[in-house]
This record gives sequence, structure tokens and C-alpha cells, in this order.
Amino acid sequence: MTEELRIIQPNSREDANLSPVSKIEIYSFFDPFSKECFKLSAILSKLRIEYKQYISIRHILNPSLRVLTKCQAQSTSDLDNIALAYKAAELQGRIRAERFIHLVQNEIIPKRDIITESMVNHCISNAGLDYEVFKEDLHSSCLKESLQVDLHIAREMEIEEAPSLVFFNEDVHEEGLKVEGLYPYHIYTYIINELIGTPIEKELPPKLEAYIQQQQLVTKEELLTIYEWPEKLMNKELKKLALRQKIEKLNSPDGKFWRAKN
Repeated sequence: MTEELRIIQPNSREDANLSPVSKIEIYSFFDPFSKECFKLSAILSKLRIEYKQYISIRHILNPSLRVLTKCQAQSTSDLDNIALAYKAAELQGRIRAERFIHLVQNEIIPKRDIITESMVNHCISNAGLDYEVFKEDLHSSCLKESLQVDLHIAREMEIEEAPSLVFFNEDVHEEGLKVEGLYPYHIYTYIINELIGTPIEKELPPKLEAYIQQQQLVTKEELLTIYEWPEKLMNKELKKLALRQKIEKLNSPDGKFWRAKN
């Protein structure tokens, strides 16, 4: 465990002038083009379901030069520049922004990093964002300033790769725990339990249909992570929902995706 986790100094968060909103605040630095970050998103969804009363997760697009350069190179305008689009989505609320980037990642991975304005428009709609407000915010000078703040946070926390998670408890004077890379689910639950220090009652996940409807587009790997069912049982339940016209299967070069049918 000691080889997997690194301690960082608590002044990282104080310098950023941010306050914890829960017993444990998790900073998640991600790269929207990274398959490891894509896999970690399923683990974070499971953590949020099981420990929702104990944790708060803040997603930060890793503002490294490599990530920002790729966001720029893959875009044809500000609309499909994922870095700017995500910051614009944040102005309409963190929950909508997280939903937006979740949809974007689900689109990017199977299409091998190809980004189009129509794809982004589809994600804007499904995330419940106001499109006209979104377009106006894209031209706001505060977006680049916000990216600079994220860059400052990443530098203070010595973020060198994505994914990286940083765990803080409520005491801003306590040190944080940084986990770089992707690890099994039990590593993250161990950290949460150690930081809280008291017995935790985990929540159960919602019904399969409800979760897919909420997320709109999911991978079977994500569902297996959250529900921990045998793959045979998962396939059976997915087929049932498909026969009821609740979901449909999408095939891609990188695996099988399931989409909710409205």
C-alpha cells in the first residue's frame, strides 16, 4: 500500500481557496482521451453510489500541456474543443458538467478519439445543458482563467499523470493522499474507510434499468464494475431489457455499449 500511495501537503487545497463539501473530498484529474480514465469513471460511479453520504468528487480535466494540445488538435472550433466545452458546461453546474463529460468520454473511446460538433451537441442535449447559454459561455474570458486555476491546482498537488485521485478529509490542515494511475476498486474503498475511521454503511446500486436510463450510454464493463454480477447474469439481464425495448446494443471496435431508448 505504501508504494502505491503518495502523501501531498495540505496547503495545495488552501492555496486554491476551495473548501470541502463532505467528509471526504476527492479531486479526480482526468484525460478525456485516456482509456484508463475511462475505466476509472466506472469505479468513481460505483464509489459515488455506495459512499454518496461520505464523499464528494470534483472532476478536473488534467490541464497538462499534452492534454490541452490534444484537445486543441482534435477540434475544429471552440464547440468541439473538449477542454473549453467542459469548462463551459461547469458554468451550468458541476452535476451537469460531470454528466456531459461522462457522455463525451463514452463517445470518444469507441470512435477512437474522433470528435465532431454534432457529437458534442448530442452530449449537450443529453446532459440537460442549455445550448444557447453554453454557446455564449464558450466565448467568455473566464474559461481560460478557470483553466489557469486548474493548472495551478494541478501544479500544487504535483499531478504528473492522469488518472490521478487526491483524497482529503474535512480538516484542511491534514495531509491528502494522492493515488496516481488505475487500481482495483478495493484500494479506493480502503482509503475511504481509513480516512473516515468509523464503520460505513454502503448504499446499494439502483436497478439496472434505472442506472442505464440515468447514464444514457454505458459499457458492459462499467455495469460489471458497479453491480459485480457474473457476466452470464449481466448478459441475461441486458437481453431482457433489450427485448422490452428499454435499451439497445451498440457495437464498437473497443467493445460493447448499451444505450437507453427514450
